[in-house]
Amino acid sequence: MAKVTEDQKLARYGLLCRALQAQPTAGDPILAIEEPIAELSRLIQHDLLALARQASPDDFAELYLEFEQELKRFREFAAYSNLASKTVVAFGGSFSAGKSSLINAVMGKALMVVEVDPTTALPAYVLTGETDAIYALNHHGLRIQLTEDEFASLTHDEQILYDSQVSRSLSTAFVVRKEFPWHNLAFIDTPGYSGQTHGGGRTDASIAAAQLNSAHALVWVVNAKQGVIPETDIDFLAKLDPSIPRLIVVSRADQLNESDLQAIVERIRITLAERNLPVLDVLPASAHPRHKTLLAPIIEHLDNWNQSAQQQTFAKRFKSLFVRYQRGLEAERNAIQWRENRLQRLQLLAEADLLESVEELAQESAEKKQRLEVVSAELADLRSSLFTTLKRVGDQVGIALPEPHEMELLEVGRSNFLELLVVLRQEKGTAELDLHQALSRLKQDQSAQHQALLLRRMPRTRAEHWLAIQIDSPASLRPFLLRRPLNTTASALHSLEA
Repeated sequence: MAKVTEDQKLARYGLLCRALQAQPTAGDPILAIEEPIAELSRLIQHDLLALARQASPDDFAELYLEFEQELKRFREFAAYSNLASKTVVAFGGSFSAGKSSLINAVMGKALMVVEVDPTTALPAYVLTGETDAIYALNHHGLRIQLTEDEFASLTHDEQILYDSQVSRSLSTAFVVRKEFPWHNLAFIDTPGYSGQTHGGGRTDASIAAAQLNSAHALVWVVNAKQGVIPETDIDFLAKLDPSIPRLIVVSRADQLNESDLQAIVERIRITLAERNLPVLDVLPASAHPRHKTLLAPIIEHLDNWNQSAQQQTFAKRFKSLFVRYQRGLEAERNAIQWRENRLQRLQLLAEADLLESVEELAQESAEKKQRLEVVSAELADLRSSLFTTLKRVGDQVGIALPEPHEMELLEVGRSNFLELLVVLRQEKGTAELDLHQALSRLKQDQSAQHQALLLRRMPRTRAEHWLAIQIDSPASLRPFLLRRPLNTTASALHSLEA
């Protein structure tokens, strides 16, 4: 650790006190939304967990993490409301891919610290503002202001110079620049992913995915020195929302010759196409000043995204999470229904000494089914309460959100075709088919029908079908076929004279 002066120690202590501050100061805009934000936290961190103890889908742990991440993002937008009117462009990629360097390059200024320790790096929004400033959000949801040096030390020099990690007390940074060229955009520089949990788990792949899925557009950075897009990147991209426009940027292009670079770009383009991962383009880039021309196509995409601001996706994201929970309950209810059908058959076939056990199992299934109905109703109430509170906060900080009753009309994205068919069957009032009964027909020994058609070995058209047109007989309707009909007027007069 480098030698630290007394003044530096005092400054560091002051920063630490601000980072750990738990109570808002007078005039802090967070005071107006402190109560509803606390209500949102209670609904997710207490009520949702209590509901899950009664019944929950198999992937609830992942689902709960996404609820918390979406709540965290909503608190970020509420704490710095200027974000609400921005189209968010996320910069993602693995560690040391060159995300921060790319942001610095397209902006023409070194705003983001590069080569940071991934376990202490903060997700950082970059956007325009009236004056240059840097803010950070602590774990109590309070916004504190940072100097340029403090922000740099949080992500790079802190451990070396001060043997401290104040950054662990902060969750997000906001870098405001008067000369930020895109008024409708906000960049978010996300820490890289590894698929592992480091320290507080803030760089885990699932958390990175939650951040990227909430963006309106994605710039994914791949290090050119790797020669290909890594399999881990492909797996990561496959898990992201496919409706988000994606631009792939091959960084550090200046470290390769032209032919090798083009070969890598083409190889990545082919790989993504083969994996059915659509992208807007695959573009080389370099942060080196001598290769500024490579940045022009990237800046063109940013200019296009800057044409108009897009609405934030909080309502749709929260609804999609509730829909996933509900589908998990429905899947469990269907499994119980299948079990009840089997037990009903056993009740008819079971001997007297086994009948009591079968009836006990049937009673247990009925109780589970009833409990699922109760949980489904409570989940609907929880969803209504959360959307109502979201709307309250949104109205106060300027985040456009639909009315709670309008949430039901939101489309949440991809649909399940099988589920649509099930809904259609229920609307028609058709009874659910017994799968065992339907499949039992396949086990019956019967002669095959339509075998020739199935094997595409249909017999040729028989010769007698052609005999009718081979007979030598006088042509009928010849004038009509030759489009020479008789004079109908003359025919009519001839019939009158007769």
